[in-house]
This record gives sequence, C-alpha cells and structure tokens, in this order.
Amino acid sequence: MPKNNFIVKTVFLAFFFSAFISTSFSQSPEDIYNQYKKEFPDKMGVLLEKNDEITIDFEGDTVSILHTEYEDLLFLTDRATGLASQKAYESYFSKIENIDAVTLVPNGKRYKKMKVEYFKKEKESSSGIFYDDLESTNFIMPNVSPQARTQVSITQNIKDPRFLSSFYLDSYVPIKSAKLTLKVNKNIEINYKLFNTEDIKLDFNKTEKGNYVIYEWTAKNLKDFKAEDNAPRRNYFSPHIVYYVTQINYPNRTQKIAKSVADLYDWYSNLSCKVNLEDDAELFKTVTELTKGVTEEQEKVKNIFYWVQDNIKYIAFEDGMQGFIPSEASFVYAKRYGDCKGMSSIIHKMLNMAGIENTYLTWIGSRSLPYKYSEIPTPIVDNHMIVTYQPTEGEFIFLDATDSYSPFGFPSSMIQGKEALLGMGREKHKVALVPIIDKEKNYSKESVSLSISDKNLVGKGQYSAEGYPKGYMTHYIDGLSKENEKIYMNRYFTKGNNKFFVDDYKINNLNEKDEALKIEYDFRIEDYAKFVGDEIYINMNMEKAFSNDEIEKDRKSPIENDYLFKANNDIFLQIPEGYEIEYLPENSDFNNDLFGYNIEYKKEGNKIKFTHNYYKNYLLLNNESFEDWNKMIKEVNKAYREVIILKKK
Repeated sequence: MPKNNFIVKTVFLAFFFSAFISTSFSQSPEDIYNQYKKEFPDKMGVLLEKNDEITIDFEGDTVSILHTEYEDLLFLTDRATGLASQKAYESYFSKIENIDAVTLVPNGKRYKKMKVEYFKKEKESSSGIFYDDLESTNFIMPNVSPQARTQVSITQNIKDPRFLSSFYLDSYVPIKSAKLTLKVNKNIEINYKLFNTEDIKLDFNKTEKGNYVIYEWTAKNLKDFKAEDNAPRRNYFSPHIVYYVTQINYPNRTQKIAKSVADLYDWYSNLSCKVNLEDDAELFKTVTELTKGVTEEQEKVKNIFYWVQDNIKYIAFEDGMQGFIPSEASFVYAKRYGDCKGMSSIIHKMLNMAGIENTYLTWIGSRSLPYKYSEIPTPIVDNHMIVTYQPTEGEFIFLDATDSYSPFGFPSSMIQGKEALLGMGREKHKVALVPIIDKEKNYSKESVSLSISDKNLVGKGQYSAEGYPKGYMTHYIDGLSKENEKIYMNRYFTKGNNKFFVDDYKINNLNEKDEALKIEYDFRIEDYAKFVGDEIYINMNMEKAFSNDEIEKDRKSPIENDYLFKANNDIFLQIPEGYEIEYLPENSDFNNDLFGYNIEYKKEGNKIKFTHNYYKNYLLLNNESFEDWNKMIKEVNKAYREVIILKKK
C-alpha cells in the first residue's frame, strides 16, 4: 500500500510493528507452536498480540487522528487457514494510510518473512443497504499453515473526532496479550467507558510525556467468544472499551465535541436545520386530501403516517456525511423512496403542513446498540431516525415508517426500550424512553375444532393476531403468489405430523392496520389417530412450542427476542360416537415473570377441550435465567408426551 505524507507519525508506528516481528525469533517456531498447542488443544489459533495505538494530535489548525491496529496470529490447525483471506475497511470518515502484512513461515529454528505485495480495493455492499460508501482493501496472507504466524498492521486516518472506534478485549480465538494505547495532545480532552469488563483483569495506566497524555489498558489471557444462535450483537456481552473526544482546546477557541448530549444534538441540528425550508405544492395537495374532513389531530397524524408507510419505499443508504443529513421531503415524495432520515423528513414536513407542530425529528439507536446518550454522547449511540409526535405533555408516540406493518402507536420492534433524542427546536432537545410493548398487546389466538375420520383428523381453525405478531405475519404474506401463499399457510399452521394439509383458507384484514389479522382454514392430518383394539390414542399437543429450545449449559451470550408476546390456543376434539374418555392427562404449567406456559384438559359436553397457552415476557434473556428456562423445557416436554385415550363403550 502506498504511504501518504504522514511520515513523521508513521515512523513510530512502523517501529512499533517491527519490534513485534523481532521478538518472533527468540524461540523456534516449533517450540512456540508446541507451547500454545498444548495450552489450546481445541482452538484453531491464538492471538499472541492484539494491540491498538491511537494518536490524537494537532496538524496545523485541525485535529489529526491516526489509528493503528496490530495483530499477531499463530495458526494451530488446518481450520485456521480460512483466516488467510483478510479485509481492511474504510469509508468517508476513515481512510487507510498504510497496511503492513507478513506471514512468518517456519524455516528450521527461525521464521522466514513473506510480505503481502498485492492489495485489491473494492466496494462493499452490506446486507439490506441499497448504497454503501464502505470500501475494503482485500489481501491474502501467503503460505498459511499450522505453525505459521500472520502479523498485520493497519493504519487509518480518522477524519472526524466524533467517529473513533471501540477496542474489544476478546476475539474469535483466545488472546494472550491485548493492549490499547491512546496518545492524546494535552489540549484535547477525551473520555472513555468500559463495558462487560467485570470478569477480566484489566490494568490501566495514565501518564504524561511531553505534550501528550498517554492512556494505556492491558490485559492477558483473554478467552475467545463463541457465535451463538439468537444472541444479540457482540457489544452486549463482549468486554470492550469505548473512547471518545469530548473537547478540543484550540489556541483561540474551544470546540465541544461530546461533553454532553447537548453537544451531540447541536451537531445533529446543524446538519438538519436547513432541510424542508420550502413547501412543495404536490405534497401539500396530498396532505390536504389525507386530512380533509378529519377534525381530530391524532387521526390526521395516523393518516399521514399510514400514507408514508404504504407509499414510500424504505431503502437504506450509507454515504458519508450525507448519511446524517435528511433528504428534502419533496425529493422523497417525487422518488417515492428514502432511507430512515428521508422517511422521517417527509413525515415531519407533512405533519407541519397539516398544522401539527408538536412533532420532532428524532435520533435513536436500534437494539443492536446497547449504549445510552447519557453514557456516551456520540454517534456510536444511534443509527436510526424516526419522528416523535407529542399529543399531550409527557406523552409520546413514536413514528417509524421503515416498518411498513407496525400499527399506529407501536414503535418498530427494533427500537423498543431505547433512548430517543428528540429535536424540539434549534437549541432544545429531550431524551425520552421508547416503551416496550406489553405482551398483552402482542398476541395470537387460535381455536381449532377437530373430529376423527378413520385414522385421520379433520379440522377447522380460526386464527387471529394483533401487534407485532400480526405485523411479522403480514410482512411474510403480503405480495406472495397464491401458490406460495398456500405453501406458507401449510408451513405456518402445521400440526401433528408431516402429513398436515391446509385444504382451504381465507385471510381477513391483512392490510387493515388497526384490525386484528384473521385467518380461517380447513385442514386434515393423515394417520394421526392411533387405533389399538377398542382404544384410540391421540396426542393433543400438536404444536410443541419451546420443545427444541433447551439452552446449552456452556452458553455464554444472552438470548434476544424480537418482542414480548403471548399465544392462546384451544383445540376442541369431538368424541366419536360410541366412545368415552378412558384417560385425560394431568394439567401442567410453569410461570414466572419472564416466560411460562399452561396446558389444560377438560371435558365439555361431548368434546374434549385442550388449552395450551404460552408467553415470552423479555427482550433479552440473561444467563441467570437459563436454569429456570431449561427447567420449564423439561416440564413442557414431559407434558408433550402425554396422550388422551378414548375407549369404546
């Protein structure tokens, strides 16, 4: 990679990198390999060193930030060779200045250094993002095999002090030594916050040297993390350090960067205050049509919100500073698409056109970010924009049209429980908490009538759903062909065994946002009833919720849930003529604040009523609840094995 004119500052970093290479020759490659293979027999590799060095200084009348990441990886198995292909990322806010990459190939009692010479730069396309300014430099480490080591040093120029990185104290392999060093000019103030470091020994040292304050964190013998199903983002549980610039003291002025939330809001409002200063005649005409004859303010808000949901297509953009500036409402209206900021811009403008001023552009982080504005007032906290409507003092309704299926009054599920930064004026803001929607508002109900025909079960089902369960199901159904819709119905309502067939169905209120989704369906389950002599055996547990959800004993990360919900299910089995009940299983239940179920059997006239209700009352299930969860799974699986017995009279 070519170097630019940051020669003075990269001399130290190059020396820093070379020092690590020189230590490679104090032991033979075989001795090093045997030492760590014995210590980590089941791991594919080990990071001998993971070090970040950040220099925050002045260059003329601007702030210069150089960030060098260094890793020394020892390969322990053939599985690790997949790590030979590497990428270094850059965007509008951070540019790669230099990459040094070598493989240390065993050569007797020493290593032979093989330097990477070929680098290929290409555009990246993140999942779900229509346009992304992210670029990667791709390179392949040569001659990678067990006993080999790769040493990679990447230096980046961070263009804006608001966009510093985080330092993680774990990785995909164990780490023998980790070190973060911040070398900061005395006239630049910083702050930092530790996350999830309670269980590691992290040493900290702060010193002054010349015109710099040096912050240094070191840790040894760090465990690797395991990617686990249904886990939240790594930042929820991995130990890491977030560091950020709070204030820059220039010779003749002071610039606040992140002293408080007010500083972050001031920056955001400067970016958005020049948008939507002019009206658009066509957009105003649409607003007039949507609010004509409507007297209640909240109904006007709902009509406008639903129009944007239905008519503006959400397309994600990541384009440098433009990723922080909302598009003009007129542009979004004309193109009929926009990112979250564009959709918020048009909602806000349309509401203002309707004479509704108590609405605010709002910055917010999705649940993929565990941070709070009160903890870290920087852009690391948020990645999303919505609009907040305030019908009365202290009451907030959060409008996120990127979710086309959320009903009015429901925030999108991905922002539940998050802090929202409301822009209430040029110099006025408020941080409000988005509610977590109660499970009583997120429910599904199903009532099924069954009768026995030979060895088959024939039934009719009535299903209804509201809240997020309705939205998620509508998302899947909407736009399907009739053929694929039928396939979906069979899959969603499947019961009993793999010989379940939906013969007919009817969907109601699919696109009626304020009404419950209702589906009526006729079905059959072949070869389900078991006839033995003069007895019939039927397992009424046809949908075994949670049955395969036992949590592994060694699981480390929490378990994420999209939303709180409850499900109520009733099955009515017609007792065949000439038969009576020989055996009904005992009822079963398990209930606590976070999860639970109940199963109940009851005779009602000439029918058996089977009730199965269950719920999840959490967004994040932490480790301390795993034991109770597995206790519930053990009990419900025992209940699922029970059958009713009908006997000829």
